[in-house]
Amino acid sequence: MTDLLLKELDVTDFRSIRGRVHAPLDAQVVLVHGENGAGKTSLLSAIELALTGGVQSLRRADPDYASQLMHRSATQGSVSVTTAGPGTARYGATLSPTGIATSTSFDATLASFFSERSYLPQALLGQLLQIYQDSGSGADSPLAKFVGELLRLDRLDAIETGLKPLGDVRNVRKIVDGWSENELEKTRLDALIKDQKLTLLQIIEDIGIQMSGIKKATDALELVVELDDRKLDAIEQALSSTDDEQGLGAITDRRRELESIRRELMRAAGTGAVAAVAAESSSDAYEHWVAIYLERYSALRSKIEAILPTTSMPDDMAAFGDAAIRHLALHADQATSRASKAKASSERLATAKSEIEVARSRLAAISGEMMGISTSAGGLAAILSEVTAFIDGDICPVCDRDYAELEAGALIEHVHDKVRRLSASAQRLLELGRTNAQAQALVERLEREIATLTDAIPDERTLADLDRAAADAASARAELTDILDALKEGSRLRAARVAVQRAVTEAQSRSVALAAARQTLSDFAAAVATRPIADGEDLGVAADRIQSLLDTEDARLEGRLSLRREGRSAVATIRSLQLRADRLSDELKQHEATLKIVTEAQQRAQKVRVQGMKIRDAVDAIRSSIIRREFNDRLNRLWRDLFVRLAPGEPFIPAFRIPDADTQRIQPRLVTDHRAGGATGGTPGAMLSAGNLNTAALTLFLSLHLSVPKTLPWLILDDPVQSMDDVHIAHLAALLRTLSKEHGRQIVIAVHDRQLFEYLRLELSPAFPNDSLLTLELARGPRQDTRCLSRRFSFKEETSLLAA
Repeated sequence: MTDLLLKELDVTDFRSIRGRVHAPLDAQVVLVHGENGAGKTSLLSAIELALTGGVQSLRRADPDYASQLMHRSATQGSVSVTTAGPGTARYGATLSPTGIATSTSFDATLASFFSERSYLPQALLGQLLQIYQDSGSGADSPLAKFVGELLRLDRLDAIETGLKPLGDVRNVRKIVDGWSENELEKTRLDALIKDQKLTLLQIIEDIGIQMSGIKKATDALELVVELDDRKLDAIEQALSSTDDEQGLGAITDRRRELESIRRELMRAAGTGAVAAVAAESSSDAYEHWVAIYLERYSALRSKIEAILPTTSMPDDMAAFGDAAIRHLALHADQATSRASKAKASSERLATAKSEIEVARSRLAAISGEMMGISTSAGGLAAILSEVTAFIDGDICPVCDRDYAELEAGALIEHVHDKVRRLSASAQRLLELGRTNAQAQALVERLEREIATLTDAIPDERTLADLDRAAADAASARAELTDILDALKEGSRLRAARVAVQRAVTEAQSRSVALAAARQTLSDFAAAVATRPIADGEDLGVAADRIQSLLDTEDARLEGRLSLRREGRSAVATIRSLQLRADRLSDELKQHEATLKIVTEAQQRAQKVRVQGMKIRDAVDAIRSSIIRREFNDRLNRLWRDLFVRLAPGEPFIPAFRIPDADTQRIQPRLVTDHRAGGATGGTPGAMLSAGNLNTAALTLFLSLHLSVPKTLPWLILDDPVQSMDDVHIAHLAALLRTLSKEHGRQIVIAVHDRQLFEYLRLELSPAFPNDSLLTLELARGPRQDTRCLSRRFSFKEETSLLAA
């Protein structure tokens, strides 16, 4: 777009311009004249609005400027600019009370170039030096953008920006996939391997303890075995001998046989007298009881069996009475318990419903309070705590504002108070979080309890049946209790009658059985290898002697078998421990192999990080060298040449100084150099007059425009001759002529002084074919629309001098 030319401008009801104004712009030089307030600045601002969609100088003064652009007497306005040459286009925007509606405008790159390199508003002339002096070191600052355009450091900046996070491992964890996971995996594997090694040591120690137990067992059993945990099969075989088990089985059989012989002796030792009178007496007593109680007992038994249909009752009357009373009591208690439990569950259900309503209300209140507290309070408090380390005095390290202007105390105290408030909010949020979790858990518990109680409570018919069953069981129990003693007496009488009858039958055979039992006990003594029964020896004493011998042998064999079982159990435990140790060893080898891979990956990643940091340092060194060379030499030389041309008598020359430190964050200083050399002077504001300060700002703007590639070949200047004397104005005219005629710039310049306008019209008049000059004169009355009178000047060859 280096050959693009501004062709024409149409403005309707924009700022101080009332009505519609058409201004042709298709000339190499365009001079705009008008009295103060005639609309010169509005005309040039209209060009910027149409091309970029905004007015940067107004945005800097008032962020809400868009609603003030339309003329106060209109309901709608518009601006449009037409360009000529390659890429001819029309750009424009419409204005309304709500703001700006852009139809077509430059993209962001061209718009930024126009606002910063092609158009110098009148309000910006006195601020330009201060803007670049206070621009800071950010990537979006005007100076940083200029350096990027001047030196084409996009690729170096991209490399440096991309590699910048490598300097802090915390940033690396955020941007490198798998870095944090690899670190966590290494930490996990280190802890896991350590635990597994400790577990292996514990298993080895446990195997030693079990081997000690096996040694004690083999020593007690007098077994000769090799105690080696690698020969467990031989140890287990030695401990598994069946001799002791067979001996214990034989002893058990002998003891049962002896017990049978003792019972025979007891039966044979009876008196042998049959009491026939006693048998008859017992029979009469039992018949008398049957006549009184049997019918009542039968009816009551039928009733109880109906109450307890699933319960099996004994046939014996005494046992039946005890069992029936016990089961009836249990049946009544169960029915009563179920009924009571159901009633208690109903009461608890009502209480739980009330409690859950209260818990839900509390949960809602907690949630409402939590919504009012910012979740980022803790993080902001931590950030502010770190910022306090950079606070020195009352200058804010973030926005560079002087906090002392507020007269509200020291900045450090203000920040500390803010941190305390944020920390308190974060702490309150944590407390509310815990309380919220507790309340939520209570609501969930009550919901489960209500569901459980609802399912557990029976209906009213079931409750009535339970009460009826409890009453019937209590009534039957009371009736049974009344005749329980009689039932026991009847059971005793019946048993006595049966016993007497059996005694009569057995008495005749006991004398013969006693002789047979004596012979059997004698034979048994010989079988167990003890001395036989002597003549006259009491059979009970002989049986006790044989019993003692069997008990001693039984205890010895039981002890040996217990030792064998303990030994085999220890062998099984050792095998289990060995299997566990083998499995753990295999896992340990796998984890150590994985740890090796993870460690090597971390080492490789760390090596790449170190290489990236070296590349970043190299890029920074190259970038710093380029910036210092180009910034200190190229820009300052061009600025010096332009300033000296406009102010040849000024001894102090403004310049930028880049410090020798790291240029990763550009922090230039505006200084002045003396023509004669020597030490650097102060800032331009301290060393230059008001006129030369404007000259320095104007020449800096032109230097910035000429230092970068000719993206847009336009220079639009709004009254740049403020506080300039005639000498400065003459040099400015010569400079503008050079820029227009030799450097191909289309120049639009607005002035309010009539004599200066006429002077510039003569100085910038066409000097060769295809050269052109346009003058625009703006005027307006108190209640009239703005008028724009244009006049075009073309090149005319001077023929009178040639004729002479």
